[in-house]
Amino acid sequence: MNTSETPEDPATRWERTIRFVNGPRGFAYRPNELIAATGSLSDVRRISGNEQATSSTISETLELVVGVDDPRETIRTLRSAGRAAQLNHVVFASTAVTAHPALHAHPALHAHPALHAHPALHAHSSGGAGGGGCCCGDQEHAKGCGPTPPFDTPRQPTSSNAEPTWSDSPLLRDKAAAPQRRVSVVVLDTGYADAAFRDVIPRVDARPDELWGPTLKSVVSNLDHPDEDTNDWLDPVAGHGTFIAGLITRLAPGADVTVGKVLQNTGEGNDADLAYRINVLVDEGAPDILSLSCSCYTENDELPLGLAEAIARIQTKGTVVVAAAGNEATCRVNFPAALPGVIAVGALDPYGPASFTNYGSWVRACAPGYDVVSRFFTKTDHHDDHDAGTADYHGWAKWSGTSFSTPIVVGALAREVGLYDISVADAVARVIDDPRLFRLDGLGTVVNAH
Repeated sequence: MNTSETPEDPATRWERTIRFVNGPRGFAYRPNELIAATGSLSDVRRISGNEQATSSTISETLELVVGVDDPRETIRTLRSAGRAAQLNHVVFASTAVTAHPALHAHPALHAHPALHAHPALHAHSSGGAGGGGCCCGDQEHAKGCGPTPPFDTPRQPTSSNAEPTWSDSPLLRDKAAAPQRRVSVVVLDTGYADAAFRDVIPRVDARPDELWGPTLKSVVSNLDHPDEDTNDWLDPVAGHGTFIAGLITRLAPGADVTVGKVLQNTGEGNDADLAYRINVLVDEGAPDILSLSCSCYTENDELPLGLAEAIARIQTKGTVVVAAAGNEATCRVNFPAALPGVIAVGALDPYGPASFTNYGSWVRACAPGYDVVSRFFTKTDHHDDHDAGTADYHGWAKWSGTSFSTPIVVGALAREVGLYDISVADAVARVIDDPRLFRLDGLGTVVNAH
C-alpha cells in the first residue's frame, strides 16, 4: 500500500474539519468557514471581528471565507443585509454503511428504517414500492420531509466495507457493439487507482493533476491509493471512484471516462471544493455526463450555494448530471441529487427497493445497488500483510449503495448515446423520461442495465 510521506491522521482531520449538527434535520459543515457572495470579505471581517479572515474564489459570484469564529451568526447578519451566505456543508461518499454518518451511531445502522421498517419494504402506503408516504410533494424545489431520526455525532470510519470477489464470469467481460460516437463522462469522486494497484481499464483514466479547491489551495494528483494514511488497513472509500468508473465503462465501452479526486479516502468533501471543480469542468469544456456519488444534507434543507450554482452552470452547457440519492432510508432531500434538473438515483436489491435507499418525489431513477460487482484495486489486502501473494483483492470487488446504482444509470445513458448517435438529452428522454417505462413510486424509472 501507499508508503509515501505520512499524511494527517484521518481521525485528526475529521476532528479539525467537520462539525455535526444533530437532530431530525442534522447536517455537517466545515468549522470557521462560510460561502458568500463575491466581495463579502470586508463585511465578514467587520461582522466577525477577525481581520485575519481570508477568502478564495469558488466562481465569479461566490467565494469561500475562512477564519470566521462563528460562521452561523455571521451568515445571519450577512443575510439580513441582503447578501447570499451559507455554511460550507460537508458532502460524503454515498456508500451503504461506510464512509458516511451511516457508519457509527447513525440511523443507517441503529434503530433506523434502513434496517427496520423502511417504507420501501414494510408498512408503506405504496404497498412496497417506496415513497408513497413521502410528504415532499411535487413542488419545483423539493423541501426536506419524512422522518429522519436524530443521530449521534459520527466517528471517523476505520476501514472499507467493499468485499473481495474474483468475478471471473465471462459476462463481465462481454464486449458491447461498437459505438457510433464517443461519450465523455467525468466522475468526481476519490480518484482513479494508482497504476501500482490496478489492472488496465480501457478508456478510463485519471484527470491530470489539478488544484484541489479553495479549502486546500494546492495541486494534487487525481490518483487513489488503498492506504493513504499508511495504517495497513484499506481506507473506508478507497477505490470508490475506480469502482464507479469500471461500472460505467463496462456498460458503455465506448465512453471516455475520466476520474477526479474531490473526496478524501474517509469519504468526506465539501460544497466549496466540489463546486470549484465543477466550474473548472465548465471552463475547460463540459463533458456529456457528470457522475456524482456523494451527498449532503443542508441547514434548513436549503440548496447548497456552491453546488447549486456550479451544477446549473454546467447544465447550461448541455451536461447531464447524475447523482446518488443517498442511503439513509429517508425522503429528506439530499444534495446534489435533489438539485433542479439532476437525475437522482435510488437503489434496488434483488427483491425491490433496497432497504437503505433514499426515496421521494425528487428521485427520478433507480438501478441495482446491492452487491454490485465492479473493478477495484488489485494485489491489495483489507488488512495489509505486505505480501502481494496473499492479497484479498484481485481487481474486482462487490459493494452496495446508491453510489453504485448511479453509475449504472450513467452507463445506460452513455450506451444509448454511443449506439444510436443521439444527444444525451435524447438519451435521458429514452432511458429515464419515456412515460411507457416501468416506475416505482418514490424511486422513479427502473434502469436495470446491469
